[in-house]
Amino acid sequence: MAAIAAHVGSLSVAGEPAEFLEAEAVPMPAPDFTGTEFRIADPELRRLNPGAPVFVEVSPSGDADAWTPADAYVDPLFGDVHLASAPGPSALVRVSGYALPVHPLALVRSISLTVTNDVVELQVMGDAYKRRSVSLRDFSGELTGLALTELEVEALAEGIPLLIEVGKASGAQVFRAWVKVPELSHKLTPGALYEHTMKFLGFAFQSEDGAAFAWGYGSP
Repeated sequence: MAAIAAHVGSLSVAGEPAEFLEAEAVPMPAPDFTGTEFRIADPELRRLNPGAPVFVEVSPSGDADAWTPADAYVDPLFGDVHLASAPGPSALVRVSGYALPVHPLALVRSISLTVTNDVVELQVMGDAYKRRSVSLRDFSGELTGLALTELEVEALAEGIPLLIEVGKASGAQVFRAWVKVPELSHKLTPGALYEHTMKFLGFAFQSEDGAAFAWGYGSP
């Protein structure tokens, strides 16, 4: 694995959701495609508002004028569409919902992320060794920047969750996560630039099938 220069990284924050209608979804590339895995074709529409409905339609015959509602789950972080059943080799798939545009944060000096798993012990009387299992997952982090944005202030004052996106380099996987901001600090030193530090904690939403989602790595 090649080393990545830190200065090519980026941090973006999602803005207000925008509705989109009948966006094309294409089959996932092999070997991930088994007949039911698709993805929203437009990268700008793959970040979905978790509080808004998503509507998936399928044309099993490939007829662009013959659509039926489909039972499916759409990953709100990366726009992956998982159909309940395979629609056939000629099928067309389209998605309607609300996308979250992202805006790069300017003048960010550093970003740190920590992903953790709680570990619980499973041993019982008579065991010779400890046995462990991963239970709850979490993440946290902070950024230091030179320019304070309205989104950061609103996240702290109103307690609203933010969607952040951290990129390491052009074409590389990104880390997308929902966060809440419990702390915002400021530093003013004579002879130096103003700096602020925003600390954030993971925030999980519940999907329609009952599973929780909060963060993930993936191709943008």
